[in-house]
Amino acid sequence: MANASWKRRAEGMLSQFIEGSANEADVEIYYGAPTSSPPKLMKPYFRLENYSTSGPTEPTCADSVYDRLLGCTCREDYAVDGTCGSLFMQWVKLALGRAVKAYLSNPILLALLPLVLGAVIGYYIGNRNNGMKRKHSIFFGRLSEIFQWACLHLMLIRQCKPWELVDEDRDERTRAELSAMETTRESGVELECVPRHIAVIMDGNRRYGKEKYGSATRGHWDGSKTLIEFGKWCIDEGIQTLTVYAFSTENWNRDAEEVSALMSIFCKYCDELRVESIKRGMRIRVLTTDGERIPEDVRRGIEEMEEETKHCTNFTMNICLSYGSRNEIVNACKSIAMDVQAGKIDVNEIGEAALQNKMLTSHCCDPEVIIRTSGEERLSNFLLWQAAYSEFFFLKKQWPELEKGDLLDVIRAFANGRKRRFGK
Repeated sequence: MANASWKRRAEGMLSQFIEGSANEADVEIYYGAPTSSPPKLMKPYFRLENYSTSGPTEPTCADSVYDRLLGCTCREDYAVDGTCGSLFMQWVKLALGRAVKAYLSNPILLALLPLVLGAVIGYYIGNRNNGMKRKHSIFFGRLSEIFQWACLHLMLIRQCKPWELVDEDRDERTRAELSAMETTRESGVELECVPRHIAVIMDGNRRYGKEKYGSATRGHWDGSKTLIEFGKWCIDEGIQTLTVYAFSTENWNRDAEEVSALMSIFCKYCDELRVESIKRGMRIRVLTTDGERIPEDVRRGIEEMEEETKHCTNFTMNICLSYGSRNEIVNACKSIAMDVQAGKIDVNEIGEAALQNKMLTSHCCDPEVIIRTSGEERLSNFLLWQAAYSEFFFLKKQWPELEKGDLLDVIRAFANGRKRRFGK
């Protein structure tokens, strides 16, 4: 009896708490004190609303308060709200749409993803074929070949697509970057005071390599990396042209093994420099006075590099390879003599301008600054005609050791400490 009484009290109190109602005969206040008047119906503390779109369900063993307290295991199938499902499907469609749009708009992903998928599928099929019969191996092998052929075909189509628009976009981005950097140049020198053309004798690669690695070849590798960084520093400071002395005609007299290593480095370096130049809007020109001695593979790399960067106008890098300034002057004189012989020019019309137009650097102004590293102080047959009024800076560091601060010091010294009078 006591258990039944407590059961009725619990049901009444929970029913009032949840639903706001009570049985008049069963509710007792404060631990069983009977009341003479019907219990007052109170507003529920909270109500469990049924948002199901289905109709009313039949009561189950879990409908009574007491059975719920006991944790009855009977369950009723409730209808699932369709709103959550539709929102989830809309989110999935939006995410897939953005992913497909990003994939189709990126040329690198268009070429890379099929290749990666082909490699993964090929790897899986290869492992699978090891445990399958021969006929299955032949089938999956052919399927793999077809998929790889399709990926290769897609990549070739992408490579053959005209690049005019891509080049225009690249140039536009580069101009925007350069415009943003004009106000943040580290030298602090006014743009009109920055030298337009800097020439560099990249000296000290061999000594640096022997001292640091015990190998001259390693020094040349590090020197090639410094050249790329030096070009970036020049662009950041608003310099328009950079001319570097990479390999002189006299360097052919060095040990054959070292010369072969240098040519190999330059051949591989052409690809890296070409990519960086296109990214930065740099036009590459290779100046040579004895091109016949350059190996065929190096010449092909040079031609490809010059061809693919000829549309760039933000910066020009002249690389003097198999170059000698005396030969340059001699070749210019021969060209003028041939013009006179052909009647294209009169002897009395020959002057400095005529000779200047025959120089390999006729496409740019003469260098205002010439830098030589390694502490040596001589021109070594480099730009003898063009260096007539250049300012010379001789740095103690080896070329691979050069840092951006060294270039900034030269720019500041040129702008603030040098007075160019041109003989006046």
